[in-house]
Amino acid sequence: MRKPRIQLDAATALSYVGQTVLIETAWEQEPESFWQCVTIAGVVLPVDGMKGAPCFLGVELSSSTQEPSEIYFHTIRTIRVMRHRDRHGSGNVLGRITLPKHARSRAALPARRNSSTVPSNGSTGAAHP
Repeated sequence: MRKPRIQLDAATALSYVGQTVLIETAWEQEPESFWQCVTIAGVVLPVDGMKGAPCFLGVELSSSTQEPSEIYFHTIRTIRVMRHRDRHGSGNVLGRITLPKHARSRAALPARRNSSTVPSNGSTGAAHP
């Protein structure tokens, strides 16, 4: 079963202008959806007497021409704004996929520490082959 398409109103659509987003689009004729990363340059909203459907004008990040293309609202399944820089500085990641910030190491430690047999650093002192 396919995911339903999103419903965009004018205020929501305008809030994406100037943002870099990850968009999943789908067409009835195609079995698979298509993901693209674009910067939203503008919005075409419906007005009385207008032919055509409302759409975003977006520039794909991988585009060599940097010319905007139409991304019609009725083809969009998912849209997510790219907001956060990851902890290693290698690029943007989605807001919902950011890495958790743990205060402590996630190394496996024995259940009991600071006992007479296991020191506070978790080492048993045994040699490991």
